[in-house]
Amino acid sequence: MAPRLYLGLNLNFAKYVFGRRHTIDLARDQLGLRHLEMVADNDYGPVLYSRSPEAFRDYHHRVAEHAAAREVKLVSAFTVYRDAGAITHANKEIRESAYISGLSIIEQAACYGAEFAGLSLFTMNREDSEDPELYSRLFDEGMEIWKRWMEDASRLGVPRLVVEMAASHREGCSSISETRRTLDLLGKHHAENPSSTAPVCLCYDTGHGISPQESPDDGDRDYNAWFEAFPAETYELHLKQTDPEFLATGHFEEGTGFIDPLEVLRTLSDKITVPEVYMFLEIPGKRGRTLGEDRNIEEHKASIAVIETALEKLGYEKDETDGGWDLREEAPRGTGS
Repeated sequence: MAPRLYLGLNLNFAKYVFGRRHTIDLARDQLGLRHLEMVADNDYGPVLYSRSPEAFRDYHHRVAEHAAAREVKLVSAFTVYRDAGAITHANKEIRESAYISGLSIIEQAACYGAEFAGLSLFTMNREDSEDPELYSRLFDEGMEIWKRWMEDASRLGVPRLVVEMAASHREGCSSISETRRTLDLLGKHHAENPSSTAPVCLCYDTGHGISPQESPDDGDRDYNAWFEAFPAETYELHLKQTDPEFLATGHFEEGTGFIDPLEVLRTLSDKITVPEVYMFLEIPGKRGRTLGEDRNIEEHKASIAVIETALEKLGYEKDETDGGWDLREEAPRGTGS
C-alpha cells in the first residue's frame, strides 16, 4: 500500500526574517500548508536553552499554542546549522557542547509535541575526515552521543529521531553503505533498549548528492537507489530543486530543473513501506533584502503548485480535513504528459 503523504514546509526560509508565530500564519494563510518543520537557530535554540531552560520551554510552548489555534501541526524540529554536528570534533569539551545543542533540538520538539527531532549525523573537520584512523575513532565518539540523544528523546516523549542524508563523507550518511551501517548500529542500540530509547529514521534530501570524487557509485546520487535501500526507514523528505552537481538549490517550476518531482514522488509511492511520509519544501531563498524575501514566498507558491499537480497526476487525492494525500484505489499512475 502506498504511504499517505503530507506536503509541508521547512521554515529555514523564514529564519531571521519573520517571527515564528507570523511564519505559522504565513504558511497557513498564504501557502495553504499546515504541516511544518520548525528549525532550530541560535537565538531560540541552544543559546537560550543554555542560559535558561525554563525560558526556552516557555517560548516554544507559546509557539505550539499559537500553531494549535491555527490548526497547524508542528511535525518536526530540525537543525539547519552545524553546531550539533561537532559531536565528532577531536576536542571532548566541544563534543559535549554539541551534545547540548542537539539536546536543545530534542527539547524543542518535545515542547511542540512533534513526531520528530532531526539532525545531520555529524560534521567533521575536513582534515580529520581524511585520516581513516581518526575518522573511525571520531565516528565512534559521535555514535555514543547519538545513543544519548536516543535516550533523551525517549525520556522527553519524542517518538523518533531523524538523521538527514548528507552530501559529503565528513558529514556522514552521504552514501547508501555508510547510511546502512549507521542505521543498523543505532537500530541495534534501540532493539537492545526499546523502552528507554527512541528509534532513528531517515530524511532524504533531493538537493543532496555526494560528489563522484568522494563516491564513484552513481547510486549514491540516485533517489531510486536510496528509496530501494531504505523503504522502512524513510519518514521524511526535504524537497528542493538542484543542478546535476548538487551545488545549487532552488524552487520548482513546471517542466524545468534537474529534479523531476513527478518521478521522485512516483518512486517514493512505489517503494516506501512506512504508512506516512512528511515532505517538507526546503527553499532558503535570499535573506536580508525585502525583494528577495518576497520573491521567495512566490517561489514557494510555485513549488507547491508543481508538487500538488504531480500528486494529482499520480492519482493522489487531498483530504481537506487534515491536508494529507491518499492514493485512490486503482488510480492510474500519471506520466506527466
